[in-house]
Amino acid sequence: MNALETRPGGVTPSSDAHRRLFRWVCTSNPFYILSAWLVCMGLRVSFGAQVHAVQTWALLGGMVGYTLLLAVTACLLVRYVGVWDDVRSIMLLVVLMILATSVMFDDVFTRDLTRGSACYLVGLVFAVAVSEGLLRGARLALPALFRGPYYLALGLFFVYPVVLAPLVDEPEGEALEWALFGFTSVAGLIALTLLPAVRRGREYVRGNGSPWRWAWYPWTLFGLLAFGVVARSPMLCWSMHHAGKAYGAEPFIFGGYFLAPFLLAVAVVLLEIGLVERSSRVRLLALALPAVATVLAAVGHRQEFAYQEFLTQRFEWRLGASPLYLTLMASAVFYGYAALRRTPRAVEALCGALAVLAFVAPGTRDLRGVVAVRSEAILLIGLVQLAVGVWAGSPRRRQFGWACLAAAGAIALFRAGEVSPGWRVLIVYHMISAGLLVLGATADDSLARLARSLGTWMMALAAFCVSALLPETDFGWRSWAYPPAVALVLLGYGWVVPSMAAAMASGLIGVAWTCAAGSWSYAATRRIVPGIDYIVIGLALFALAVVVSVAKGGRLQEPVEKASDALV
Repeated sequence: MNALETRPGGVTPSSDAHRRLFRWVCTSNPFYILSAWLVCMGLRVSFGAQVHAVQTWALLGGMVGYTLLLAVTACLLVRYVGVWDDVRSIMLLVVLMILATSVMFDDVFTRDLTRGSACYLVGLVFAVAVSEGLLRGARLALPALFRGPYYLALGLFFVYPVVLAPLVDEPEGEALEWALFGFTSVAGLIALTLLPAVRRGREYVRGNGSPWRWAWYPWTLFGLLAFGVVARSPMLCWSMHHAGKAYGAEPFIFGGYFLAPFLLAVAVVLLEIGLVERSSRVRLLALALPAVATVLAAVGHRQEFAYQEFLTQRFEWRLGASPLYLTLMASAVFYGYAALRRTPRAVEALCGALAVLAFVAPGTRDLRGVVAVRSEAILLIGLVQLAVGVWAGSPRRRQFGWACLAAAGAIALFRAGEVSPGWRVLIVYHMISAGLLVLGATADDSLARLARSLGTWMMALAAFCVSALLPETDFGWRSWAYPPAVALVLLGYGWVVPSMAAAMASGLIGVAWTCAAGSWSYAATRRIVPGIDYIVIGLALFALAVVVSVAKGGRLQEPVEKASDALV
């Protein structure tokens, strides 16, 4: 086949690829992004050292000038061309340039606090001015409940380093390290200020002056800000924490767990969006974010002195637990809140977090610190499943809840050092039996009937064993009381459920206990009355003689005939 074979219409594969590339370039218009990247690189290379004040102001002037160029271009394209796709890209680039401006002056700030603080404050004023000018020039409506959190976020990027100014002179101080960790916590609080706007729904931003549909507007803007928070946190730790020679190397205390507070706050906002908009995808994303925060809290721990010092001597010592443990606890609280809001799969997510907590102790940092299963977490899972099962009328959840409670009790028992191993086995056996009986009483399906039968005959087997060993046990009155107590419990259980197997087992236990008790009593009497065997046999023969006498008198003929007729 000819490599240059054409398709119908005379279009070759190569020309078709060229047309697709040309169409993509015209539609996506990546040149704005390339332009911004090259301009930032040029300014950084030219004035990035900032040794002299003139270099600092030149860098700030270049960033301000190019950002203004982007903003004016966006306004002109809206007014005279109407290419909203390109305008959206330019507006996001304006925000990205603002965020980049807030990072550019970290180095000069650590060397000259006055000059650096001035740059941050000038940058904040410019960021607010250019944002307002862009919104008004493009005739875009950003409601107050969105505009407020947006300006709070800008203030965080520009003002937070200035707040650190009194602490930068003491790089080895604890206050600076906690302030660096607190950046994402403050960002999380700002993210929560979006909740009033979220509860207004998409109608709150309808008719905003653009063709962009919800959630492209305004949530793309806040998604970019969230990315900025995630990127800014490690950069802030790198720029502001110069502990110097005490560490022998440039310190870097940032860890993945620094991002956990912010991610959990974002999860709350996303959950509210998913509930208001009834979006299953957004709800699932909200439920997934705490899991991401947990993974970040468990991985990436380094052996560097500065990192370990903050993690061990600051974080864990002050808060009393590792980042992994605290993140899991916070995630469980979030999932509990989601379950109360009747979010689908939230109960399962809560039980999953508790199941992980069963193997995570307050001192566990990662997989190497996993501990033996803890009964407290299993107990909480059981209580949650029981509560949901009772509330929703779900027999399966109730059954699973009782099973978890039994397992938690067994685990706690095996960890109790004052209980002997023999008693532990007995108590666990009875807990399992009782758990099966409870499971059998919560429903009437095949699984419940199986649990009912297993629990019944496990209890009966224990009673039979105690009855058979009555003469050899040393538990005193407990040995005598146990079989009739089990028989009464099973009799009541069979009457309440009802269960024929339980009633039958109760009768058999009574017979076995009576035989065992009579045998033991007769053996004890023989030790006191050595001739009791003769006496018993004599009394038996006497009874037989009486029966023979009654038969000879014809008194047994009529009862025997009636019994025969009944059998026939």
